Amino acid sequence: MMLGFRAGADFQLSGDVSPKVGYSFSPFIQYDYMRLAHRLGLGLRAEFTFDRFQKSVTAQADMGQGVTQPYRTTRTLTYFDFALLATATLHLGRLQPWVAAGTGLVIGHFLTPESDFEPGESRTQRLLALGAFGIDVALGRGALVGLHVEYRGMLAKPSFLLASGKSVDVFGDRMSVQAGLMYQF
Repeated sequence: MMLGFRAGADFQLSGDVSPKVGYSFSPFIQYDYMRLAHRLGLGLRAEFTFDRFQKSVTAQADMGQGVTQPYRTTRTLTYFDFALLATATLHLGRLQPWVAAGTGLVIGHFLTPESDFEPGESRTQRLLALGAFGIDVALGRGALVGLHVEYRGMLAKPSFLLASGKSVDVFGDRMSVQAGLMYQF
């Protein structure tokens, strides 16, 4: 059994709305149910991931009587994922390279007061496919550190219909590069 926490950078690979770089963190739990030839561990992982992208933008406040006032605000795009993955880990002494693949659910939320994006908010819930790989290094007494890369793609991408009638893709595929701290017992 392994408990872990990862944090790092997140990159939005598709979608029409910036920003394309954000941050990500992921607590997870993993259970290895089988060991083949004392080196290859097969397991299951459950993980929760939070991603946030934000950008400073200028919006217009309606002051009444046709007068507007510009102000600075923030455009945000957040994702919350829950996923189950099958894992394969090579136990090579202190080094433990691994790969994983699975599926899950993503909940996304886009929010901005910018007039170009009226009505200014969109939400989605979609199925998600994930692929990941990484390398962990055992430090001793069950503690590990690692570098993990994960690709998360929505199986069906929603479009956001603006008040102007234009459709934009707000939610897209993402890739995370994270450092991890784990405890194996």
